[in-house]
Amino acid sequence: MEENDELEAIKAKKMERLLEMARSPPGPIKVSDMTFDETIRRNRLVVVDFWAEWCGPCMVLSPVIDQLAKEYAGRVLFAKLNIDENPAATEKFGVMSIPTLLIFKDSNIVDRIVGVAPKSRIESVLNSYL
Repeated sequence: MEENDELEAIKAKKMERLLEMARSPPGPIKVSDMTFDETIRRNRLVVVDFWAEWCGPCMVLSPVIDQLAKEYAGRVLFAKLNIDENPAATEKFGVMSIPTLLIFKDSNIVDRIVGVAPKSRIESVLNSYL
């Protein structure tokens, strides 16, 4: 009997994960000064990419963020914040250089990656919070 209960629990957990993935956006979402706090509050683990259109290194990092958003769908929400259009959040979190990734867990900043980081480094940081 215990084995059946255990199998049912595993099935339920897998189904929940599949539903989360189906509800997750296919890539990073755009956030603004107006939507930033609510986005962080509503999601357990969030990576916010602070970037600008004129920033070459930001353009190098962008496809990595897009790929990670797909790979971590349902577990991590990826968001992009244009610093030129959203100075309040940029100032609030002391972002001085871009690209900067801020990692939030349960609405608190738990990590910061400044500059272009390899995908493996970002994955390592994320996996430590999952």
